[in-house]
Amino acid sequence: MTPSPSLLPTLALAGIILTPAIGYSQIAKNESANSKVKIYLDSIEHGKLTVQPAVPPDGQVPMGTVFHLSAHPAPGYRFDAGYYAAPGVFGQMYYESMTPDFTVTADRDKSIGASFIPVNVWQGFKVMQDVVYAKPGVKPLKYDVYIPDHAKNLPCLVIIHGGGWMANNEDIMRGLARELVRSGRYVVCSIDYRWIGRGDGDAKPNTLADILNDVYGALAHIQEHATKYGADATRLAVTGDSAGGHLSAAAIDLADHIGDGGFGVTPGVYQFKPTYLPANKSAAQVGQELTAALKAAAPSYGVFSPANLPPFSLESFSAA
Repeated sequence: MTPSPSLLPTLALAGIILTPAIGYSQIAKNESANSKVKIYLDSIEHGKLTVQPAVPPDGQVPMGTVFHLSAHPAPGYRFDAGYYAAPGVFGQMYYESMTPDFTVTADRDKSIGASFIPVNVWQGFKVMQDVVYAKPGVKPLKYDVYIPDHAKNLPCLVIIHGGGWMANNEDIMRGLARELVRSGRYVVCSIDYRWIGRGDGDAKPNTLADILNDVYGALAHIQEHATKYGADATRLAVTGDSAGGHLSAAAIDLADHIGDGGFGVTPGVYQFKPTYLPANKSAAQVGQELTAALKAAAPSYGVFSPANLPPFSLESFSAA
């Protein structure tokens, strides 16, 4: 899918264009012609990254080479993430691994690295990663839970990541989640959702309504399991930036539109049906509970102008 000129300002507002990049089609053409790509090893601080096979001094490697990487923190530090960055359709795209052993395939020019953070950043809380709440399409939908030590009946803050509704996942918000949970005043959840269009590989393109169904599904799952997390199911708040800012505002403003009627299935009926529903509860019941429980939305920034939302209609992605 190639973005139209009118779409680019919206993507920039949504945080998807991170750094300038030359045209992706030109990159692919050059790489195919040369049968080699260049791998850059970023400078590593507070640890080391072993790479097998070794990257040659000029970085030129055969297309398709698979690198096995292992990150090792220095004393007093802890592994944060492994990553690679590569030019993509909308600019420089960034991918992360939450495990210290990971692989990277040289299918285009890429920079590879790892980050480490002080051990004391992780003190005072535990993390439950990759809690799956639904699988409406190709990818499982999940969230991470950050739980302060001795948590009991704490308010729950839910973070919704940005990325133009078509990039990133919950891992990218881990820094904010750690800062919030370290206060000891909140349980923090960071959620993922389907990407718009066919970005996840779904046969049917996903719409903004589908994404909100995912957000409400995650909230319903969090609410159902709040006691296990040390949270109060009746005190939820949402936040996010960029596309996540839009989704957090929409989640609290439209909670009273959750229901069993579907979104546009029946003419004149526009109701959100959460991707996850607790056993023996209807969408309408979940909607009532979430409407009562959602106490605040605090987007750091987001996409709110109606002029910036039409390009993300279903029709825009029908040929994606």
